[in-house]
Amino acid sequence: MLPKEPAVISLDPQYISDILDDIEKVGRATGTEAKAREIIASMSNRIEAVKEKSALASTRPKVLSLEWVEPLMCGGHWVPEMVDIAGGENCFGDKETGSFKFEWNEVLDKAPDIIIFMPCGFDVKRGLQDIPILSAKEGWDSLPAVKNDQVYVIDASAYTSRSGPRLITGLEIMAEMIHPELFLGCIPESGALRVYGNLSTS
Repeated sequence: MLPKEPAVISLDPQYISDILDDIEKVGRATGTEAKAREIIASMSNRIEAVKEKSALASTRPKVLSLEWVEPLMCGGHWVPEMVDIAGGENCFGDKETGSFKFEWNEVLDKAPDIIIFMPCGFDVKRGLQDIPILSAKEGWDSLPAVKNDQVYVIDASAYTSRSGPRLITGLEIMAEMIHPELFLGCIPESGALRVYGNLSTS
């Protein structure tokens, strides 16, 4: 019944480079190639800036990126790559493995220096509702991330879950969480919160 047959473009990125390629695809399909190239160039420059600055770090903290708490699931898709670029060491998985389930005792064994909770598709306010589930687990207070006030909740809906330009802001946010000595002012208002041992936030 349609006057013309619609073109279907399938976008299923796994890596950050795939997201850049997808923007190019959409630009070609919509006749906005110049704008797509402009967006890609800006994103690429920001990625390289994070890479160059994080390479100056003297340490690579162990980072637990959590996409879910029941069951426990680590960050997948491009998230492990983001942690790596931002100068951290993934506690679980890498950019090839994607998201998967694991047990709490494995978290205790890994003893993460930083925990970034990014509940898939949810904002900070919703993510905070699940923090008590984590803090009630045996050994929570013994984790280095908890003892050193290095637990964060990020607006996953905006900055980690969706394959678009704002992922680069997510990368910059994670870089400031992982290496605050190198990155400053990267976290937008309401973009993320730090959760302290007493579960107050800032």
